[in-house]
Amino acid sequence: MRTPTSQCRGFTHPFLLLIRSTFKTSSEVSSRTISNRPWLQTTHDRLRGRAFTTGRALHKGATPGAKSTPSRPSPATAITTGSLARNLEIPQMSYAQHLARKANATILYEAAPQRAFLFSSYSAAFFTLGVAGINSWLHVYNVPEGLAWWVPFSFGSMTLLLAVLGTKFALIPASVIRSIKILPEPATTTGGSAASKSRGAAPPVRLEVVARRNSPFPGLPLKRIIVEPHELVMKSRLHNRPRHMTPHEKGLAKQEEAKRREYEMTHLMTAPFRDARRALSTIFAGIRRGLVGGGFAPVIINGAKYKLDITRGYALEDGQVLDRIVKIEEDPAIAQLRSQKR
Repeated sequence: MRTPTSQCRGFTHPFLLLIRSTFKTSSEVSSRTISNRPWLQTTHDRLRGRAFTTGRALHKGATPGAKSTPSRPSPATAITTGSLARNLEIPQMSYAQHLARKANATILYEAAPQRAFLFSSYSAAFFTLGVAGINSWLHVYNVPEGLAWWVPFSFGSMTLLLAVLGTKFALIPASVIRSIKILPEPATTTGGSAASKSRGAAPPVRLEVVARRNSPFPGLPLKRIIVEPHELVMKSRLHNRPRHMTPHEKGLAKQEEAKRREYEMTHLMTAPFRDARRALSTIFAGIRRGLVGGGFAPVIINGAKYKLDITRGYALEDGQVLDRIVKIEEDPAIAQLRSQKR
């Protein structure tokens, strides 16, 4: 009888078999733990898992007969896109266009009362022209007998000089600007025109300039000119930047202001005389300006020369708005004079 013999497959001691089974179980547990925790996996394993997942997703998305539903934008995204489109449609408005959106006209500049100035100019003009007329009548056209032949010519030259001087006095108040305003935009009657106006180009800004006529005769009505900002050219800026004061100078100015207020409060009886002195000084300053013609800045409007009073009057934000809106071409002589005054 033949006895079966077991085939030898290595050393099969029971203790070694127990160790091998234990090692195999622990390795399987550790492999399952690493697969459940992706941060413990190697880069190759993670990439392989992603590749399988992506391939399945692509395979699933490419299934024939499946309908793709477009994603709807969120309300916040739609609102942002709509507001951006509206901002792109609306043109950018300048500062002058914002002022033109107001219901009433915006005053940019208004001259101070000029009664003493006008009185002195026209009084000097009438006086010199009257003397010239009397001199020409008595010593040029009606020459007394017994005078030399050259006497009428000398009096005639004096008459001509007086006439020129009188005309110059009469032309000093001419072309003086009284006010500059920004006119409001014309009102739109229909909603469609307003919508097209908001979508299209912004309407041009119009300036109304009120000035005296370029004539030596008084009493004529004022002239109103409607121009665009680039058609009004100033040769110097209206706003003068204040000089920077040191802390010591500011302290001295405060002390002087305190002394002046203290003097005003302690000398109340002489306050009317001080006010009268200020009024008389203003009147005489106007008379002097009427004879000399100083204190005006040249302004060019449509090629014509006008004059702007820069000593007194009202200017919006001390003239900064007018300097910002109109066209400025600095005169080298005026710029040099301004730099010397600073």
